[in-house]
Amino acid sequence: MTRFITVLGLVLLVFLSCGKKQAAVRPMEGLAPAELLTKANEFYTAGNVDKALEAYDIIYGRYPTSREYIDAVLGMAKCYNDLGNFEKGMDLLYTLIRENMVPTRVPEIFNQMAKYYEVNAGISTVVGLSNEEQDYRKAIDYYQKAINYPNSDDVRAKSFAQFKIGELNLNMAQYKDAALAYQATVYNYPGTEWADKASKRIDELREGGEQTLENIKQEMAKPIPTPTQTENEEEMVMPPVKADTMQVAQPDTTVDQEMELK
Repeated sequence: MTRFITVLGLVLLVFLSCGKKQAAVRPMEGLAPAELLTKANEFYTAGNVDKALEAYDIIYGRYPTSREYIDAVLGMAKCYNDLGNFEKGMDLLYTLIRENMVPTRVPEIFNQMAKYYEVNAGISTVVGLSNEEQDYRKAIDYYQKAINYPNSDDVRAKSFAQFKIGELNLNMAQYKDAALAYQATVYNYPGTEWADKASKRIDELREGGEQTLENIKQEMAKPIPTPTQTENEEEMVMPPVKADTMQVAQPDTTVDQEMELK
């Protein structure tokens, strides 16, 4: 009887020990990269940034040659941005640019870099590190890099960047520059959702007093409408800006080695 109790105790001890080991293993570690990316995106959309970062980080550490790798790094950068660790997020993006693993994704990476300065604009002003306009100008520089990058035809990323240049100029009350950026979006990227959004911005600017800057800022958070062809383009106050006549900076594929990070 004593021997039976002893054996039973050993069995229970082994069982509990295995249970503890299993509990210590994170459930996501056994998932494939595609499944991990799906879960990470779902966590991020739901506002669970910590869990999203955990899933992205598994792809980053264990599957560096997977097709999900770049999306995971971009996701990690967004998470670090949301958590206030701007330096870590920017380091990840710099690494992607240096590695240049998939040139077609470079405009998207530049857009993410621009977003850091755009988000930081108000923060840096409060703490006295820089003024809002300086950060907006830096963001515009990176959006322009996305547009000028020659080894990618990512129309969605480039049209988004062109539209955002208009938005940032609008925030700085640079109405002429904003209008030119919106027109460039309409004429260089026809048929895109950002071209449609830009054409509406142009109409709002033409209305002047009826549409204040504050109204426009509030509308920026609204869902993007279904793209439609602008019917009254010929009625615009300013003449169309054609791609072959636009004054656009020459392609600049270099990334500054040093940045002021908040």
